[in-house]
Amino acid sequence: MTYLTGGPYTIAPADIGAPQITGGEKPVLTFQPTSATAGTITVVSAGSGYTAAPTVTVRGALASGTGTANKTAVLTSGATARFNGILVETQFGSGDAEILTGDIIKQVSTRRYKVQTSQGTGVFKLVPTEAKGAMEMSIMATDSAGGTYLVAKLTAHKAVLVPVANAHAGTSSAGSQFASGTTAKWTFDSAVVNTTVTISNQ
Repeated sequence: MTYLTGGPYTIAPADIGAPQITGGEKPVLTFQPTSATAGTITVVSAGSGYTAAPTVTVRGALASGTGTANKTAVLTSGATARFNGILVETQFGSGDAEILTGDIIKQVSTRRYKVQTSQGTGVFKLVPTEAKGAMEMSIMATDSAGGTYLVAKLTAHKAVLVPVANAHAGTSSAGSQFASGTTAKWTFDSAVVNTTVTISNQ
């Protein structure tokens, strides 16, 4: 068959794995052939609602001989791929059930975020409490000893922490490495004693 040349080529939405969160949107991806057997997938615009890396199918490239050439890859890099995101617990209306799995689409203000959940998309206020009102959300952090906190404020690299036991319906003890109101660095990786906390991610 003839290999794809030139490019980049836009990958059809049907060839991109669906978001895990109801109502999420698929990203826009392109494929750039680099040889007869390789190429690069680029994230043009981010999707939403992914809690795991999507599988992508590239058609008509990366094969030899005759017939249809369908090769799959898992999108595992690029911040805009929007997977392994922060685990957000939200509540839409005052009488609605709390939804544990939410995907932050963007930050709107210091403590407000646009979030995609199975109930729909809304702008939620970040609060450091389990007892949430309408349009409020919470984010959990864990220290190296397994103690838990709720996040009062979050920036790209730091979080203001409030120790809380059993955060997000867990069976943990309140964190003791950081006092209430303390700012600490956060990570998706393992926490370091008295230095960083792990933000719950999905």
